[in-house]
Amino acid sequence: MKERSAKFYGYLYFTFGVILVVFATQAMGQTEGWDFWTILLMIFAALDFLIAFKYFSMHKQAQKGKENN
Repeated sequence: MKERSAKFYGYLYFTFGVILVVFATQAMGQTEGWDFWTILLMIFAALDFLIAFKYFSMHKQAQKGKENN
């Protein structure tokens, strides 16, 4: 099985975060504002963005390591 790069996982988590933000804004439009589910979706989106940026920084560090060797 092929091992994927950190950049791939960064884009994957970033895409999940964007999808969750879209779902949260649609849920907010259907209700009268910020309810429990909208806040929960935004929390999960924020966590996905955090993980995505962590993977992007891991990819950048791996690239620096390859250049130094």
